[in-house]
Amino acid sequence: MQDKILKLKNLLLETGLEEESGSIIYSGDSTLSKGNFYFLGTNPGGNRLDYPDTILNQLKLSKEKNEYTEGDWGNSEHQETIKSVFRDLEINLEETFSTNTSFIRSPGEQKYQPRNPINEEEIKPAAKAKKQLKRDGRETFWPIQEYFLSIVKPKLIIANGSMARDLFWHKIMGNEFDGNKLEEEDKFDYINSANKSCYFFKGDLRTENLFIPDLSVLSLPHLSFQDYSFHKFGIKWAKERISSLL
Repeated sequence: MQDKILKLKNLLLETGLEEESGSIIYSGDSTLSKGNFYFLGTNPGGNRLDYPDTILNQLKLSKEKNEYTEGDWGNSEHQETIKSVFRDLEINLEETFSTNTSFIRSPGEQKYQPRNPINEEEIKPAAKAKKQLKRDGRETFWPIQEYFLSIVKPKLIIANGSMARDLFWHKIMGNEFDGNKLEEEDKFDYINSANKSCYFFKGDLRTENLFIPDLSVLSLPHLSFQDYSFHKFGIKWAKERISSLL
């Protein structure tokens, strides 16, 4: 495990983001191993920590801490919703590797308030001076994501929110996400919301350094949106859609 963490530290230092507020692994370090599932969120939300809040410190100090069961987010509703989702999908949350599309923390502790960390203007000047970051944040964070994937080699990506969904659609399909390209059976539209949907798609993830054939992606509306009573109908559909993978 220490070899993996050292490799990860070196990759992080190459981004110039190590002193940003945030985190890089949301599950225990031991989940960075071969597994069927890979949980990908948007970016870290508010958290109360017992060490200075930098991405590098989280990598060095969090060890086996699981943010969903042990993190102090100031408001536990989001955590409880995530735990309920995994319980109903019959997937062990504490054994599932988890990270975020961006490693930079959102502002606010009492409520998840996502900011879009895609544009390089939002990266601190010191980080930009250390390395010229590409404008597309997906590519800034991708080498680390690719390293994670090369170890876990999952069957299913569980994408918490549109940013995580769009990353894998882009990497698998080679273009920007368009829900109209999916068959009706691969979409679930919430009747209690005008613009919330679940999606399912699959394909080969092939890059210069990585190949995962027939990788499945389950996309959920961000689980910070309302409580579990809202999401349960989509989760029921999702469980049926991915039943052959479980």
